[in-house]
Amino acid sequence: MLKSIRTKTAFAIIIINLILGNGILFIGGKSSFTEEVNYALMGGMSMACILFYSLFFYYSAYETYSKFKLILLSILSCICVIFLGCCFTVLLKEPLEEFFRTIPAALLMGMMGNIMFFPVSILLGLLNFGIISYFKTQKGS
Repeated sequence: MLKSIRTKTAFAIIIINLILGNGILFIGGKSSFTEEVNYALMGGMSMACILFYSLFFYYSAYETYSKFKLILLSILSCICVIFLGCCFTVLLKEPLEEFFRTIPAALLMGMMGNIMFFPVSILLGLLNFGIISYFKTQKGS
């Protein structure tokens, strides 16, 4: 099933990011004042994660990148996933007839999500870099 290194890397990063990201959102929701989990946000983030990393590993030539470029790209990819996830959430929660009116709110929520989750973006980005580096060294073995 998972024959190529690119497929293994993409699968590992998507699964680990889904588990950690949804775990953070679930625990954060349970420990909030209302003790309600924002399942719409979890869905939007999951869609963004799967879509972004699937496209990234399909189209990029990350194997040729230097370590510095790969670290920056890993962190920026987490920022993009959070931004897209927040945007998808707003667009999913609103009625279809208000789609175009909710785009500014989606963009604002994406920016605010990145401000609040910037430390998480850095940590997940470094974790993603470690996963990519691990699979890159496995390719050489």
